[in-house]
Amino acid sequence: MIDVMTRLKVHHMAEGGAREADIAEKCGISVRSVERIRTEAPPSAAEVVSNQRAGSKRVGRKPKASPEIVEKIRMCLADPANANITAIEVFRLAKRWGFTGGRSQMSKLVKELRPERAKEPVVRFEGLPGEYTQFDFGECEVETEAGLVRVQFFAGRLKFSRFMHVEIVPDQCAETLVRSVVACLAAFGGSSKEWVFDNPKTIRISKRGVEPPVLHRYLRQLVAEYRVIPTLCAPRSGNQKGSVERLVGYVKNSFFRMRKFANVADIKVQMEEWLHEVNHERKCDATGIVPAVALEEERPFLSERPLQCSGAAWAMTEGATVTPMGTVSYAGTPYSATAKRLGAPATLLVSRDRIEIIVGDERCVHVRRDGVGTVQRLPQHREEVLAVLHGRRKLATFRRQCLLELGKGAWDFLGGLVHVCPDGRWEGPCTELYDLLRKHGDARLLAAFVTCAARRTFTVHAVVVELRRPQVAA
Repeated sequence: MIDVMTRLKVHHMAEGGAREADIAEKCGISVRSVERIRTEAPPSAAEVVSNQRAGSKRVGRKPKASPEIVEKIRMCLADPANANITAIEVFRLAKRWGFTGGRSQMSKLVKELRPERAKEPVVRFEGLPGEYTQFDFGECEVETEAGLVRVQFFAGRLKFSRFMHVEIVPDQCAETLVRSVVACLAAFGGSSKEWVFDNPKTIRISKRGVEPPVLHRYLRQLVAEYRVIPTLCAPRSGNQKGSVERLVGYVKNSFFRMRKFANVADIKVQMEEWLHEVNHERKCDATGIVPAVALEEERPFLSERPLQCSGAAWAMTEGATVTPMGTVSYAGTPYSATAKRLGAPATLLVSRDRIEIIVGDERCVHVRRDGVGTVQRLPQHREEVLAVLHGRRKLATFRRQCLLELGKGAWDFLGGLVHVCPDGRWEGPCTELYDLLRKHGDARLLAAFVTCAARRTFTVHAVVVELRRPQVAA
């Protein structure tokens, strides 16, 4: 179909005396089309404005639907319960009623028959001091000296004062979310009454539409500790997130895309400088007030829910059971717990850098190491196990296992030692090495193993010599 502007151009060129062949070449149409258009009336002003010929209709196949089927489709779409029904679902139903057309025809028919929805006015609301905080994740590609880097961040903003905080994060998992929320509370000086979130699985673990929503257990724990009300935005309703949705875009456009960075560390440094500027120096466009000044009005309300600890120190509560080996597992790593209460329930308090294990009245603390696979065993737990084991072979095997748990250097050294031991008698050397472990500790013995394995001297004597060397200060 030749558009209105091309038709107008044909008439103008013809009035100027141009040949039909030249008009066809200039307009990109055939000579026959030029001849036909010249016999028609020139496009009116209304047709030029609308870019559509008066009375013209798009040519296409008529939907293969009888009046009875059309009426059934109309009634289906008129039902309020089917307000969000898709054209594909209507197509599936119409097939049962005898519809013989295709999906594209059904899409066109549904578009014609679907009742027009009544549009509601947008209602703007403002938060009162200490009432709302809004949170959301964002991500952006950033140009650095090493090339493009995808940066993920977490944004939080107090609704009333517009005071904001942004954290560069490694991922968007549930643990990162709750620790980032606590980091925002630290920046704000306390918590508001209500937290507003989007609807990802890191927030809500129940299906959308199921009310009340079931929150992720980490968030439930944090909500209970701070006595706040969690509010989740409706799906595909970005306007409900208000200022935080704009905040994510604002961070991208005002910070990331307006600066150059050397690396990720430089991004964090410049982020701190930028946050100080927008929070303490620059007036907010929406309120005309510096956010830090408006924050003073919120402080009495935020202080009612004060910060309890830092994001790194905040401990998630997890349940576990002590295995027959006296360990509990978390995030792919087994940690020694107790040899006295095998099979007992245990409580894990998981901070960012450490794990505290509680079994009855016993407590122990490990350095957190996710995904290691090998047992992280404390010295006191080694002695507990040795105290209850019986049999020379079993005791020797456990001592060897404790040595292997030191790391790859221990595997390399012991792998060579067992092959040089006469008649495969490694029990004696491993007992001597375990005594050295008791005396010198994990780090020093592992360093000695690494050195001896590199020199290919797989004897206890070589380890003793290495341990006698003076330590070099770090």
